[in-house]
Amino acid sequence: MTNIPRVSICIPTYNRAAMVGRAIKSALEQTYADLEVIVVDNASDDNTEEVVRSFLDPRLSYRKNAENLGLFGNFNRCLEEARGEIIHILHSDDAIEPDFTARCVAFFDAHPGVGMTFSSAIIETGTSAKELRHASDDVVYRHPEGFARILTDRGMITCPSVMVRRTVYDAVGRFSLEFPYSSDYYTWLQIARRFDIGYVAGAHVLYRQGTHSETHRLLFASTAGYFDTLKILARIREELGADRTAFAPALNTALVRFGGDCLFAGFTRTATMQDVDPVVFAGMALSAGALLSGGPFERIPKKCFLALAAFGSAIVMKIPGIRSLVRHILTRHRTHY
Repeated sequence: MTNIPRVSICIPTYNRAAMVGRAIKSALEQTYADLEVIVVDNASDDNTEEVVRSFLDPRLSYRKNAENLGLFGNFNRCLEEARGEIIHILHSDDAIEPDFTARCVAFFDAHPGVGMTFSSAIIETGTSAKELRHASDDVVYRHPEGFARILTDRGMITCPSVMVRRTVYDAVGRFSLEFPYSSDYYTWLQIARRFDIGYVAGAHVLYRQGTHSETHRLLFASTAGYFDTLKILARIREELGADRTAFAPALNTALVRFGGDCLFAGFTRTATMQDVDPVVFAGMALSAGALLSGGPFERIPKKCFLALAAFGSAIVMKIPGIRSLVRHILTRHRTHY
C-alpha cells in the first residue's frame, strides 16, 4: 500500500453525532484496505468531533469548517481534501456493506473507460428495510446513453453509492452551488454525458430515510428541492443546444415525471410545509410543460396532458374535503421517497 491511498471515502456531516459513528465504522471495516476516510464537519455545534476521535485508526482524519459551507459546499471541501484516485462521498447517516469498496474498485479495474459507478441500496425506513436494485447484473452505460437513462429512470442513482474517478471530477468541475438541493443530480448528468458510467449490482449502500435527512427537509418540508430540480432540467435543456432534438424523448420523460411529482406533492406534502399554497406545485407542473422539446407529435400531447392535469389539480386542491380524499388515495401505498 502506497503513502497515497487509492480510494478516499469522504463523510460530510453536520450535527449528526448520533449517526456519523455508523458511517465511519462501515468505512473502516471495508475489506479493501488501500483507502483513507475523511470526515468533513460542516461547523457542527454538537459532539461530532468527539465521536470521530473515538476511532483510533490512522486511516481516519477529521476536518472542521470554520463556517457552514452549505450541503454542496461541504461536498466540494471533501473533494479538496481527498487524495485518492477514486473518491466516494458517503453521507454521514448512511453506511456501506464490508465488500462495497472492493466490488466497486474491481469494477473500475475491469472497465477502465468507466468514470463513475453507482450501486444497489438497502432503503432503511424506521424498522423496515427494502432492497433497491437498478438491474439484476452489472451494467455499463456508454456515454451519452447513461445521460439519457438518468433522465428517464426514476431514482436510478442513490447519491451515497456513487464513486467517481478524480480525473472525471477534474474534467467536469465541482458541485455547482447554484443548485443547493439537487447539485448531485446535475453533476451525475454532466458526468454521464461525457463518460461511461457503471452499475455495480452486488455492492450495497445502507440508505437511511427519515425526518432528519436533507431529502426530507427539501422535499417534505419546503418547495426548495422542487424548484431546484426544475432549474436543473431547464439548464440541461439549454446546454443540450443542437442535441436537444436527439434527447427530447428522455428530457420530456423527465419533465412529465417531474410535473407528476409536483402534483403529488401538492396534494400530499403541503400540510408539512409552512405557508405553502398547494397551487404552487400546479404552477411548477405547468412550467415543466413549457420546457418540453421535440416535434409537435412528441411535444404537444405531453404538454396538453400536463396542462390539463395541472389546471384540474389546482381546482381540486382548493376544495379541502376532496383534496384530503385524493391525498389519502395517493399516499396509501407510498413507502419511500
